[in-house]
Amino acid sequence: MERVTFKNEAGLSLVGHFYAAPSKSIVIMTHGFLSNKSSSGRFDRFALKLQQNGYNVLTYDCGGYGESDDTAIHFDKQVTDLQAAKQFSQSLGMERFAYWGHSLGGRLSLACYQDDIDTMVLTGPVTGAIFYQHVDYFSQEQITQCECNGSMIFYVDDPWRSEIVLDKQMLTDFDTMDQQATLAGVHCPVLIIHGTKGALEQELAQITKQGLNLFPEGSKLIELDGADHGFMEQLDEIETLGLHWLHQNFALQ
Repeated sequence: MERVTFKNEAGLSLVGHFYAAPSKSIVIMTHGFLSNKSSSGRFDRFALKLQQNGYNVLTYDCGGYGESDDTAIHFDKQVTDLQAAKQFSQSLGMERFAYWGHSLGGRLSLACYQDDIDTMVLTGPVTGAIFYQHVDYFSQEQITQCECNGSMIFYVDDPWRSEIVLDKQMLTDFDTMDQQATLAGVHCPVLIIHGTKGALEQELAQITKQGLNLFPEGSKLIELDGADHGFMEQLDEIETLGLHWLHQNFALQ
């Protein structure tokens, strides 16, 4: 694994981990809300397994998260971060691409589809509009701070930073996702994995089911019984399911 840095269109430095393999096929992994590239060790272990199976992998911190440069986060900024990660991958000689996203990273993956994306693996993805208070707890003090200052601060337990600054726009971003328009722009098979436990994961699964007919042909929804939004007890199963999906839908080059 190699620590790498690259720039987004705003000139911010983004930090990632590149797992090199003897192919030109790469899986780009995008983390979730208030998270980072190594949260809970999820992407670290998945990346190693994929690398062992011949896939290059890039994990990275979106701007304002983890090791990357500071910025107040909102969805459109993170879209440009994933686009920058893909461009960086192309600069490394990669020719075939797959996206792997968790939670909000799943929505980002869908929003950033391009014709050269062969497939996606999404765990607990945000696939449609959801009330922001259902995503995380926002105190009245934070909401007031956001209304007055245009942003709020979240204090996080993170190896690289103590706080994440949330742009007011992010609250609207959760509330206003157009599921039909987003999925109409995706033209590759998508593996969607949801759990059955916890209010957030149950709501996200229901949102996905409401739009399941909008996903491209060949897509598949799997529900893991007893899994909550973190999937920490199901990482072995997700690793197996994801790798099998890639073997079927993302040939090595």
